[in-house]
Amino acid sequence: MYKAIIFDLYGTLLDIHTDESQTLLWDKMAYLYGMKGAHYTAEELQEGYLSHVSLLMDKRRAKGVDYPDIDIIKVFKHLYKVKNAKVTKQDLVETAKFFRLLSLDYVKPYPGAIELLEYLKEANYKILLLSNAQESFTMDELHVTGLKKYFNSIYLSSQYKVAKPSNAFFQILLDKEKIEPSECLFIGNDHTTDIEGAIQMGMDSVYLHTNCSQSDVPDVIDAMWRLNSGNLFELIALMKTIPTIETIEKIETNTID
Repeated sequence: MYKAIIFDLYGTLLDIHTDESQTLLWDKMAYLYGMKGAHYTAEELQEGYLSHVSLLMDKRRAKGVDYPDIDIIKVFKHLYKVKNAKVTKQDLVETAKFFRLLSLDYVKPYPGAIELLEYLKEANYKILLLSNAQESFTMDELHVTGLKKYFNSIYLSSQYKVAKPSNAFFQILLDKEKIEPSECLFIGNDHTTDIEGAIQMGMDSVYLHTNCSQSDVPDVIDAMWRLNSGNLFELIALMKTIPTIETIEKIETNTID
């Protein structure tokens, strides 16, 4: 009996494809920076971006964070600062959003995602999100795709500077939600960050093999359930076989000693 269903986002509920290496992206980003008084060639900007991401990640590791993450806003801020360009907080947010839009081919709910969340909401599960993602654009994508309203709470790695499969990231959620691992079912499409992370915490899990999953997935995964089809309608059918708290309470109420 589970109280909370915890989801990964990208590759689990949202189908997505991005490409941050494309030349056109960096050409347009360099143009944007130039408009703000920070003049780069596309190559210089890309190199500066990757270098500072690596530097910030290394600083987190040096502090003992096993699976670090960063707030990408700080990278864009640094790149303006190097060129002595004065920008506002809103400028930084817009830069991050522009970067995401340029890199994004598409993002959309998988078939059955809305129906799954609707069922879990009606069944009175606590619906939580634990995702390795950037707050500056993930919150918008949750809103645009219609998923945001279904989550009781959202935990993104950029907010806490730590990512799955770190025990610390899972523990943040457990502490804030005041729930035990045994009360949670984790659903994700990555057998390492999602499933192994959940197992280390003592959570049951469902592995979904989707188009965003790794290709070299082991034949045996310690997930409680494995859906190689990645079909969320099959997951709904599976969830309907799991007793909910309300079902258990009705059975106990109607039981005659």
